[in-house]
Amino acid sequence: MEGEIILLKPEKELTEKVAKLDESIFHSSPWGLSSLSRAEASETETYLAACLRADGNASAELLGYVLFSLLSDAEIYRIAVEPEHRRRGLGGLLIAGAEEVLREHRAERLFLEVREDNLPAVSLYRSRGFKEIGIRKAYYRDPCCDALVMEKIL
Repeated sequence: MEGEIILLKPEKELTEKVAKLDESIFHSSPWGLSSLSRAEASETETYLAACLRADGNASAELLGYVLFSLLSDAEIYRIAVEPEHRRRGLGGLLIAGAEEVLREHRAERLFLEVREDNLPAVSLYRSRGFKEIGIRKAYYRDPCCDALVMEKIL
Protein backbone atom coordinates (compact mmCIF):
# COMPACT_ATOMS: atom_id res chain seq x y z
CA MET A 1 0.00 0.00 0.00
CA GLU A 2 1.42 3.32 -1.00
CA GLY A 3 0.02 6.46 0.51
CA GLU A 4 -1.27 7.53 3.89
CA ILE A 5 -3.81 5.57 5.93
CA ILE A 6 -6.28 7.94 7.57
CA LEU A 7 -9.27 7.42 9.86
CA LEU A 8 -12.36 9.30 8.76
CA LYS A 9 -15.59 10.01 10.64
CA PRO A 10 -19.05 9.46 9.11
CA GLU A 11 -20.17 11.46 6.11
CA LYS A 12 -22.66 10.66 3.34
CA GLU A 13 -20.37 9.52 0.50
CA LEU A 14 -18.24 7.47 2.87
CA THR A 15 -21.30 5.89 4.50
CA GLU A 16 -22.38 4.56 1.12
CA LYS A 17 -18.97 2.90 0.68
CA VAL A 18 -19.10 1.47 4.21
CA ALA A 19 -22.58 0.04 3.54
CA LYS A 20 -21.30 -1.71 0.40
CA LEU A 21 -18.32 -3.16 2.27
CA ASP A 22 -20.59 -4.24 5.13
CA GLU A 23 -22.90 -6.04 2.72
CA SER A 24 -20.02 -7.76 0.91
CA ILE A 25 -18.52 -9.09 4.15
CA PHE A 26 -21.67 -9.66 6.24
CA HIS A 27 -23.95 -10.57 3.31
CA SER A 28 -26.31 -12.66 5.45
CA SER A 29 -26.86 -9.87 8.00
CA PRO A 30 -25.78 -6.44 6.70
CA TRP A 31 -26.53 -3.30 8.68
CA GLY A 32 -27.66 -1.56 5.51
CA LEU A 33 -27.33 1.99 4.30
CA SER A 34 -30.25 3.37 6.33
CA SER A 35 -28.87 1.97 9.60
CA LEU A 36 -25.34 3.13 8.87
CA SER A 37 -26.58 6.58 7.81
CA ARG A 38 -27.90 7.15 11.34
CA ALA A 39 -24.29 7.17 12.56
CA GLU A 40 -23.65 10.40 10.63
CA ALA A 41 -25.59 12.47 13.19
CA SER A 42 -26.05 10.07 16.09
CA GLU A 43 -25.00 10.85 19.64
CA THR A 44 -25.03 7.16 20.61
CA GLU A 45 -23.22 5.40 17.75
CA THR A 46 -20.64 6.15 15.10
CA TYR A 47 -18.06 4.58 12.86
CA LEU A 48 -14.52 5.23 11.79
CA ALA A 49 -13.33 4.29 8.33
CA ALA A 50 -9.73 3.41 7.51
CA CYS A 51 -8.94 4.85 4.11
CA LEU A 52 -5.87 4.93 1.92
CA ARG A 53 -5.16 8.33 0.51
CA ALA A 54 -2.73 7.93 -2.35
CA ASP A 55 -0.08 10.59 -2.77
CA GLY A 56 -1.57 13.61 -4.50
CA ASN A 57 -5.04 12.05 -4.69
CA ALA A 58 -7.93 13.89 -3.01
CA SER A 59 -10.17 10.82 -2.79
CA ALA A 60 -9.49 7.90 -0.50
CA GLU A 61 -9.94 4.15 -0.93
CA LEU A 62 -11.96 2.47 1.83
CA LEU A 63 -9.95 -0.31 3.47
CA GLY A 64 -12.12 -1.09 6.49
CA TYR A 65 -14.33 0.31 9.23
CA VAL A 66 -15.35 -0.09 12.86
CA LEU A 67 -18.91 0.65 14.00
CA PHE A 68 -19.42 1.24 17.72
CA SER A 69 -21.64 2.78 20.37
CA LEU A 70 -20.75 5.97 22.23
CA LEU A 71 -21.97 4.97 25.69
CA SER A 72 -20.14 4.62 29.01
CA ASP A 73 -20.36 0.86 28.47
CA ALA A 74 -19.57 0.97 24.76
CA GLU A 75 -19.75 -1.86 22.27
CA ILE A 76 -18.07 -2.60 18.98
CA TYR A 77 -20.89 -3.70 16.72
CA ARG A 78 -18.86 -4.44 13.62
CA ILE A 79 -15.30 -4.32 12.45
CA ALA A 80 -14.37 -5.25 8.91
CA VAL A 81 -11.36 -4.97 6.63
CA GLU A 82 -11.32 -5.59 2.89
CA PRO A 83 -10.03 -9.17 2.43
CA GLU A 84 -7.01 -8.12 0.34
CA HIS A 85 -5.89 -5.71 3.10
CA ARG A 86 -6.16 -8.04 6.09
CA ARG A 87 -3.22 -9.00 8.31
CA ARG A 88 -1.59 -5.56 7.86
CA GLY A 89 -2.52 -3.91 11.16
CA LEU A 90 -5.71 -2.17 10.02
CA GLY A 91 -7.90 -3.94 12.58
CA GLY A 92 -5.65 -2.74 15.39
CA LEU A 93 -5.61 0.77 13.94
CA LEU A 94 -9.42 0.83 13.79
CA ILE A 95 -9.74 -0.40 17.38
CA ALA A 96 -7.19 2.17 18.60
CA GLY A 97 -9.13 4.91 16.80
CA ALA A 98 -12.40 3.78 18.37
CA GLU A 99 -10.79 3.70 21.82
CA GLU A 100 -9.53 7.26 21.35
CA VAL A 101 -13.02 8.49 20.42
CA LEU A 102 -14.52 6.57 23.35
CA ARG A 103 -12.06 8.07 25.84
CA GLU A 104 -13.07 11.52 24.58
CA HIS A 105 -16.69 10.51 25.32
CA ARG A 106 -15.62 9.27 28.77
CA ALA A 107 -16.51 5.64 28.07
CA GLU A 108 -15.40 3.30 30.81
CA ARG A 109 -15.60 -0.14 29.21
CA LEU A 110 -15.65 -1.52 25.70
CA PHE A 111 -17.37 -4.81 24.83
CA LEU A 112 -17.57 -6.98 21.75
CA GLU A 113 -18.70 -10.41 20.65
CA VAL A 114 -16.66 -12.56 18.29
CA ARG A 115 -17.12 -15.99 16.77
CA GLU A 116 -15.06 -18.35 18.89
CA ASP A 117 -13.75 -19.98 15.70
CA ASN A 118 -12.51 -16.65 14.27
CA LEU A 119 -9.01 -17.14 15.63
CA PRO A 120 -7.39 -14.17 13.84
CA ALA A 121 -10.01 -11.82 15.33
CA VAL A 122 -9.78 -13.38 18.81
CA SER A 123 -5.99 -12.99 18.66
CA LEU A 124 -6.30 -9.35 17.56
CA TYR A 125 -8.68 -8.51 20.41
CA ARG A 126 -6.49 -10.21 22.99
CA SER A 127 -3.46 -8.31 21.69
CA ARG A 128 -5.42 -5.06 22.14
CA GLY A 129 -6.13 -5.88 25.81
CA PHE A 130 -9.58 -7.46 25.61
CA LYS A 131 -10.41 -10.22 28.11
CA GLU A 132 -12.96 -12.99 27.70
CA ILE A 133 -15.82 -12.53 30.17
CA GLY A 134 -18.44 -14.94 28.87
CA ILE A 135 -19.84 -17.14 26.12
CA ARG A 136 -23.11 -16.82 24.22
CA LYS A 137 -24.06 -20.34 23.15
CA ALA A 138 -25.09 -20.80 19.51
CA TYR A 139 -25.07 -17.00 19.02
CA TYR A 140 -23.97 -17.07 15.38
CA ARG A 141 -25.71 -18.80 12.48
CA ASP A 142 -24.51 -19.93 9.08
CA PRO A 143 -22.76 -21.92 10.47
CA CYS A 144 -23.81 -22.14 14.10
CA CYS A 145 -21.08 -21.08 16.51
CA ASP A 146 -20.69 -19.75 20.04
CA ALA A 147 -19.69 -16.12 20.62
CA LEU A 148 -16.98 -15.07 23.01
CA VAL A 149 -17.97 -11.96 24.93
CA MET A 150 -14.91 -9.79 25.49
CA GLU A 151 -14.32 -6.63 27.51
CA LYS A 152 -11.64 -3.99 27.78
CA ILE A 153 -11.46 -1.43 30.57
CA LEU A 154 -10.73 1.97 29.06
